[in-house]
Parts: sequence; C-alpha cells; structure tokens
Amino acid sequence: MRLHGVDPYAVAARTAARLAAVVPQELAPAFSFTVLEVVMMGRSPHISAWRSGGPGDWAAAREAMTTASVQHLADRPIEELSGGERQRAVIAQALAQAAPILLLDEPTTHLDLRHVLDAMLVMRTLAADTGAAVLAVFHDLNLAGAFCDRIYALAGGRVVAAGRPAEVILPSLLRDVYGVEADVTLAPATGRPSVALTPARDRRAPRLRRVHVIGGAGRGAAAARELVERGFEVTIGVLHATDTDEVVAERLNLLRVTVPVFVPIDPASAAECRAMAVGAAAVLVCDPPFGPGNVENLSIALAAADAGVPMYVVEASPIEDRDFTGGLAARLWRQLTSRGRVGRSAEEVVEALTRDAGQGPAP
Repeated sequence: MRLHGVDPYAVAARTAARLAAVVPQELAPAFSFTVLEVVMMGRSPHISAWRSGGPGDWAAAREAMTTASVQHLADRPIEELSGGERQRAVIAQALAQAAPILLLDEPTTHLDLRHVLDAMLVMRTLAADTGAAVLAVFHDLNLAGAFCDRIYALAGGRVVAAGRPAEVILPSLLRDVYGVEADVTLAPATGRPSVALTPARDRRAPRLRRVHVIGGAGRGAAAARELVERGFEVTIGVLHATDTDEVVAERLNLLRVTVPVFVPIDPASAAECRAMAVGAAAVLVCDPPFGPGNVENLSIALAAADAGVPMYVVEASPIEDRDFTGGLAARLWRQLTSRGRVGRSAEEVVEALTRDAGQGPAP
C-alpha cells in the first residue's frame, strides 16, 4: 500500500501521520482530556515533541472544531460527552491533522440525522476544496449512494463491484451480496440511488400457493406487494412495458408476461398468461381502465374462472367509468364479478384471499 507514492510502513510515524488521518468507529481515551486537547492531538504530526503548538496550530484546531460543530464543547472532558458529540470531536481531530488522505470507519456512528448531514457535507467540501482523498467504510447504502462519488462493494473480503453509486447499488447486487430483495430508485434531481427493502415473508413458514394478479395502469402493484409480503408466490400479467405494475413486478422479481407499450395483447402472450392463470391457486383481478390494448386480460381471467380457479376482484370504481371498448369490457367485467369475491380495495381483497388460504391476517 502506498499513500501519495509513499509506503507508510517504511517511514517514521510522524511522516505517515502527515499523509493520512483516521476517524475510527469508537474512541476510548485513556485519560480525561478536554475536547480542545483531543483536537489539538491532530496537530501532533506538525509540531515538535518539545512544543505545545504555535498560534497557527491552535487556530487550525479551533477551525476544525467549528467545522465539526463542537466549538462549544472545547472545555468539556471527552468522557462526559454523548456518543454523537464524541464522534464529532474525533472528526474535528482528523480535520485538524490536515492530511491529504482521510480514512473513516463508519464516521456517522452515534450521530443524529442533522449531524450526519453536516458531517457528510464537511467531507465532500473537504474533498472538493482541498483535493483531499476521502475513503470511508459504510454499511448504510443510502448514505453511501447519496454522498460518495465512487463505491467499492465488498463480499467475503473481495471487491465484487466498483463504480459510480448508480452502477453499483443495484437490486441484483443486493440480492447476491446480502440475500435481500430491495427496490432501488434514482432521485430525479441527482441521479443517485436510494434503497428500500422489500418486505420479506417469514422464511420459517412454507411458501403458500401461487396467485396470479391481473392489473395494469399501476392498479396491481399494491396487491402484488401485499401478496408477496404474506408469503404467496405471485405471477402477474399481461402487462405493458413501462407500466408501473411492470416496474414493480421487476423489482419484486415476479414471473410476468409483458408486451410492448401501446401494443394490444398478442395471441402468444395471451396464451402464456392464460396458462399462468389457469394453473394458479387463485386469480386476483384489479380494476384498471380497459381499452382495446388490455381488454384481453378479462378474457384470460374468465378462462381461469371456467377452469374452476377462485376469483378475487377489486372494484373501487364502476366499470362504466373505466370501459373504453364500447361496452365489451363492461360485459366481461360483470361476468367476472358474478363469479368471484368482490372488494372495494386491494387490501380488502388480499385479506379475504389470505383468510380463504388459511393464512390468517398478516401480523
């Protein structure tokens, strides 16, 4: 390892300390130092062992304390501080060291939200204004995604992905490294990723039988999420590409049938989805608007009903308000509602389906 071309293990400790400052997770002082004394220790590489520091050193220490918002704690013993206050004092010590490389191990440990933001902005400003290299270890992916310019993901002690946050923080990586399902969205203003964990079923319980969801226009997303959370295997379709339901289905890693946007459901896709629906333990039909492009979904649902598959139907608004097929959708819809259990919301229908499956209400 080299720091600015120098092997830190081959030079004096004082020289190495001028190259890199460290912010550890915890500080356990051996003596009762004040915050100002702790921060002044960051100036040690720059002053003689026989001097207590000149005016420039004291000024650097006080500037660092102001930057880390601990200037009002200067005379307080370090052991009397809260965990967050102590962590900010350690950050101030590292800033006072004025090294071109700053190494941080979970630097926001114990900090409240405001001071997390302050600390991260200090690090970014330091890098931007002085050209310092800031290397930090994070377990909070949202924090890393929001503030880091480059991310290295580690698993088993090896780098498994590297790049800009949006290139590394992906559902596939979270699935492979952490074994979790998560939604990853990009903030429109910054293009930076944000992670939201997908509620997971209780892995100790056996997986329930498969439910096929027929939705569209975003109407099936809530039902699909709720069913997954309750432990059901879920398939969905036919969907149109870029539809909200299709986006959510991809994030939930659901088996689905998709056709291009603005294209009517073709016979092959209809046949594939019909097989899914007929083979399911139940079909849950949501209430999107129906036009020539998706009315075939109602025929798919009726085919499953003809095969004896239990039907659960969400009807939050009258079909007449959602029928753009000249009456065909309304006729098919009325046949469907006469043969299934109807509820006013996805939550109500999923609750009924869950009770019928013997799962009971979700905890």
